Amino acid sequence: MRFYACFAEGVVKLLDLKKLLDGSVDSVEFSVSLDECDFIEDSVSASATASGIITNHSGLILLEGSVKPNISAVCARCGKEFVYNESIALEAKIADKLANKDEDEFILMVDSAIDIEDLVRSALILELPSRYLCRDDCKGLCAKCGCDLNETACSCDTEDRDPRWDVLKDYFSE
Repeated sequence: MRFYACFAEGVVKLLDLKKLLDGSVDSVEFSVSLDECDFIEDSVSASATASGIITNHSGLILLEGSVKPNISAVCARCGKEFVYNESIALEAKIADKLANKDEDEFILMVDSAIDIEDLVRSALILELPSRYLCRDDCKGLCAKCGCDLNETACSCDTEDRDPRWDVLKDYFSE
């Protein structure tokens, strides 16, 4: 069984798991597209797709998949716009009722269905970086002249010193 969903803003779509629970099918595949991810901060535009499979292992329902973001972001160091699209693993244990209210490792079903959009949103919010870098070794901008240090080396004096200590510099040269 395959489930496809496309979510519009303000519309909640549920993934029905009744056939999985009653044993009619062993697994349910899903594919979801989020066209507007306005909840992602520091992005120019963002969308995401998620796909995976939900399986019933003798009463333990497991969701396994991945989320592929497509985020147009601005680098926190150099200010250039780039596309961030590193995949995020999507894993969850699903239950229809909890034995203990403190069990937060399970996603709770409502009427044999789960809100797959909410699960994908949560994964994106929790796993995306707090600030985006175009690459791990981005050198950023020069604090004095503003040139991009990834492209050129500037001739600015990078020694940041306090002129009040200059008197002591001469003291140690004797």
